[in-house]
Order: sequence, then C-alpha cells, then structure tokens
Amino acid sequence: MPEFKTHKSLVLSSRKLGENSYVVSLFTREFGRHLGVCKKKSPPATGTFVEGRWQARLPEQMGTYYLENAEPLSALFLDDKKRLACVASVCALLDGVLPERQHVGSLFDETMQMLNDLEQDDFLPRYVKWEQNLLGTIGFGLDCSGCAGGGNDNDLAYVSPKTGRAVSREKGKPYHDKLLALPAFLWTDTGATQTDIQAGLKLTGYFFENYSPLKSLPKVRELLF
Repeated sequence: MPEFKTHKSLVLSSRKLGENSYVVSLFTREFGRHLGVCKKKSPPATGTFVEGRWQARLPEQMGTYYLENAEPLSALFLDDKKRLACVASVCALLDGVLPERQHVGSLFDETMQMLNDLEQDDFLPRYVKWEQNLLGTIGFGLDCSGCAGGGNDNDLAYVSPKTGRAVSREKGKPYHDKLLALPAFLWTDTGATQTDIQAGLKLTGYFFENYSPLKSLPKVRELLF
C-alpha cells in the first residue's frame, strides 16, 4: 500500500466531497501539488501549514490524507489586507498552474522563503519576484539576460509579449505601445517603487493569463495594486 509523510505542506484549496470529507490540494516538497481526501467535518483552511501522511491502495488513486499540526499562516496578518492577499494569491496560483504530482525543484523552498519574508517591509517586490520564478518553473520564464534586439544589455526596459525576452530602452522605444514594461527590480538589485510593483504585477499577470493553464487571475490579487 503506497504511503508517504507530508512534511510541512501548504494547503492550497479544498472542496467538499460528501458529508464529512473534502478533497484537499497540498503543495508538498516531495511531490509538488498533490491531492487527497481528508475525512473531517471541516478541512484545513487555505494558507495553512499541515503535516501528516497520505495513503492509498494503489499509487494512481487519489488516496487519503491524515493531517495534523495545522498552522494557519494567515493568523499572523489578520489586519493586513495586502499580506493576506499575497498568501491567498500564492495558493491560488500554485493550485491553478502546477500539474499534479510533479516535483518542482527549488520552487517549494522559494515559496516557503517568500512566505516567511511577508514580515519584511519589501514583501511586495519579493512577491512579484516569486511570481516571476513561478513562471520560469512552468516553462514561461522571462528572459532578462540581455536585449533581444541587440541593444544595451544594461538598460533593459521592456519585454516582448510574444517571446518573453527583454528589450532595451533604446530599441524598444519605437514599439513601446506594443511591449510590456519591465521594472528594473526584476533584473537588477535595485529597489522598487509602488509604480514598479504595479508594472511587475501587470507583466507577470500577462504571462499567467496568456501562457499558463489559468482561466483567469485570482481576484484577490487585485488587492496588491
């Protein structure tokens, strides 16, 4: 009988299945996004860290979760709408774009680090960079290694909506109405203004909407603008 332990996994979502059961989607270090049935009167809340084990009769079955040690991350930010929105958006994006039971490399650690960083003053730029990393994980990474048009690699200012490649300010200026703005903090170590953060969210949002399995962006994400 296949079984594995779930070490500090993130609850992404749950939906009711029968009277006292729920299908729970977890983000796990071992298997990425992983579903299972949780037989409880109420499921662990989205944005909660849990531990326990998963068990099934056959590997391909959904199986059953036996979860405990619930640790709600959102309890730390009850009076902070933007930080709560970050938690909800992380869960919705992971649940919406990751294939089931596929190891996702360093994304789990990057996600845990970003969630820990929500207590920092610059949590919003860190969140946008996390979205950038998530796009890379699912195969739609932004290429900010140089100018796609052969311009100045040290003055990147745009991204092609078709290729995801960066374009320098000089080369992109004649086509600025057809290109996406690239804020400097996404490819350098510079800080980010609120305008930069909004540009970054619009940039990553465009690629999630057009090049990922998402049907639409999480509504809660609008609170970050």
